[in-house]
Amino acid sequence: MGFAENKQQEFTKKIRNLPDQPNMQPHELKEYFDSSPEELRQSHNDLCDALTAKTAATALGFSRTAGVPADTVQTAVENVQQQLNAAVMGNIPSGSVTGDKLAQDVRDRFTAIENAAKSEASTRASGDSNLQNQINTLSAAKCEVHIGSYTGNGADSQHIPLHFAPKAVLLFAKGCALYPGIQDTNGALLLLPGIQSTAYDRPAAEISGNGFTVYYNGSYKIYFNAPEAHHFIAFK
Repeated sequence: MGFAENKQQEFTKKIRNLPDQPNMQPHELKEYFDSSPEELRQSHNDLCDALTAKTAATALGFSRTAGVPADTVQTAVENVQQQLNAAVMGNIPSGSVTGDKLAQDVRDRFTAIENAAKSEASTRASGDSNLQNQINTLSAAKCEVHIGSYTGNGADSQHIPLHFAPKAVLLFAKGCALYPGIQDTNGALLLLPGIQSTAYDRPAAEISGNGFTVYYNGSYKIYFNAPEAHHFIAFK
């Protein structure tokens, strides 16, 4: 029988169950009183037999360790025996060599390697961070180029929508000579945010909202809204 079967449960005959004045013969009363100790003696003897049995170790618990991953005494002994056999055969069991078993110079070398790896990881992380910052900066600085055209309506002004706020706009009208925006605007004109390009103190073109506004005044050679096709390059 195993250990669990030898647990002493409730006694079969309990003295408290007897009446205050038992109607029993003396030998019956003695037998009744001796029944509980006898049950306890039998359980104790059976437990001793179970503990001395060859299979007892398979039922005795074992707390696992790093070197012996077993749950019973039997499996723990077998695991240790396997490790010893492996050591005799020249195989080192996994987890059996710990830091305190190494020579000091070997420990120092491992420590130096570990410190070098940490330093390299820190340097790599710093380099990756700097690279990412540069990528972010370049991504923020990049711009998209949109090339298009519009037809002037001959009015004093006309708003040309782009559906985005441009960083700069290069306009072309009546030629392709690039002017700084303070001369005759009958060629090309560069527009920048917040700066109104003029000719003869009159507006010629400017960035406004999500697009740009062009003006027309034939008397002052301001032709960016003249009734004809005009082209532009917008930088987003």
